[in-house]
Amino acid sequence: MGIFKLFGKKPGREEPTSSDKPASKKTRVKGQNTVIGQVQDDEALTHALTEKKHIARATERKIDAIEFEMSRDMGRPKSVASKTANDGPLTRTAPNQFHTDFVATDFQSTVALSMQTTELILGQTDLQAAPMAQIESVPLLEEAAILFATGQTKVAEHMLRSAIDLDNLGTATSLAWFMLFDLYQIEQNQYAFESLSLDYAGKYETSPPIWRNSDANKDAPASKDESAVPSLTFPSKLDGEIIKLLQKLNGFSENSKVLKLDFGRVKTVDPVGCGLLLRAIRNLQKTKHDLVLVAAQNLTEQIRSILEVGRRDETEAPWLLLLEILQLLQLKEVFEEASIDYCVTFEVSPPAYEAPTNKVTTAVPEPVSEEDNSDRFLMPKSIEGSTDALVKQIAAFAKDHQLIILDCSQLERVEFGASAQLLNGLVPISSSKDKSIQFHEVNYLVMHLFNAMGLKNVAAIFPRKQS
Repeated sequence: MGIFKLFGKKPGREEPTSSDKPASKKTRVKGQNTVIGQVQDDEALTHALTEKKHIARATERKIDAIEFEMSRDMGRPKSVASKTANDGPLTRTAPNQFHTDFVATDFQSTVALSMQTTELILGQTDLQAAPMAQIESVPLLEEAAILFATGQTKVAEHMLRSAIDLDNLGTATSLAWFMLFDLYQIEQNQYAFESLSLDYAGKYETSPPIWRNSDANKDAPASKDESAVPSLTFPSKLDGEIIKLLQKLNGFSENSKVLKLDFGRVKTVDPVGCGLLLRAIRNLQKTKHDLVLVAAQNLTEQIRSILEVGRRDETEAPWLLLLEILQLLQLKEVFEEASIDYCVTFEVSPPAYEAPTNKVTTAVPEPVSEEDNSDRFLMPKSIEGSTDALVKQIAAFAKDHQLIILDCSQLERVEFGASAQLLNGLVPISSSKDKSIQFHEVNYLVMHLFNAMGLKNVAAIFPRKQS
C-alpha cells in the first residue's frame, strides 16, 4: 500500500473532464471555418474583379480592332507608301492631317481595384415644354408678352429677368426663361442669349436652347468656304458601325480645315460607338480642325441616358465623350457638374475644364420641308396693323383642309391690336363644322399673348421646341 501511495496521484489535482476537451475543439473548428469562409469570399471577390477587368479590356480591344481595320483598309498615306524597305525609317506625315493612329490609352478600364459603390442618382430636370392645346394662364408672363407686343421690349425684358431672379412662379418659372430666350433671339442679342444660356445650364443641369442664325444670313449668298464645308450626319444608333462614317471623316479632314458633324438623328448610343467618336474628336482637336456641331445637345442627352452615377460599366468612354462635348460647347458649369459625377463614379480626381483651342460653332438641324407648303399655312415673320388680308388667306387655305395647321416657325412678333383682329377673324373658321385650327412652333412670347387674348379658345397652341 505504501508503494502505491508513494507513486499514486497527488490529492487535489483532477484531470480535466471529458466535457472540457470537446469545447476547446469546437472553438478551434469554428475559427477554422471562419478563416475558410473569409478566404472563399476573398477568392469570389477577386474572381469577380478579374472577370470585370477582362470585360473592360475586351471592349477596348474591340474598339482598337475596329480602328485597326479602318486604318488597314484606308492604306498608307502617300508619303509612307512611297517608301521601300531600303529607304530607311518612315517619315511622319504633316501634323495638320487627320489620321487614325489612335492610342488605346485614350480612356481606361472602368473596373477599379476596389468595388465601392456610391448611391447617387443622376438627376436631370426635363423642363422642355411639351406641346399642349391649353396653356396654363400666368398673369405676370401674359403681362410681359403684352408689353412686348406693344413695343415695350425693355420693360418686358426687365419683368422676365426679375421673374427668373425671384424664382417664385413655381414650374412656370421655366416659361419665363424660354420667353427671355426668345426675346434675345428676336432682338439678335447673342451676347445676352449666351450669358442666359450659362445661367440656365447651371440651374437646370441640362442643355440650353440653341442660338439660331438670322434670316438675313440665310438669304445672303453662301461664300465658297461656307458652301464647301464637308458635312457628316451620324445615324440613329451610335455604335461600332460608325467606323464607316469615320473613314469618310478622315478623307474630309485631309481636304478641309472645317468639318460639320450632325448628331440630330442619334437616338441611342453604346460604349463602343462612344469610344470611336471620342478618339476621332480628340484627333480632330490635335490637328486644329474647326468644327460645326449640329444638335450636339441631343448627343449629350443620349449619352446621359445610359449613365448612372456610381455604376461602373465596361468602359468609361461614354463619360469621357460627354465631358469632351460639354467642353466643345463651352458649358463650363455643366461640365464641372458632370466631372464631379465622373469623379464619384470612378474615385478619381475630376478632370479640369479646358476651353477648346480650335473654333467650335453650333447649329440646328436643317428642317425637312418637302411637302410643308401643302399641309400647313406659313405665318409671316411679323403681324401688324390690319389682318384682313391674312385672315382671307387663312380662310382660303381652310377650304381644302379640315385641320388648319398655322406654321409659326418664322413668326416673331404679333402686335397687340393685330392679335385681337386675328382672333375675330379666326372665330368663324373655327366654328365651322369639322374644322379645327392649330398653331404650331409658336415662340413663348407670342404663345402667352395668344393665351391672354383668348386665342386658346378657338385654336390649339403648340409652343416651339427649345432643343
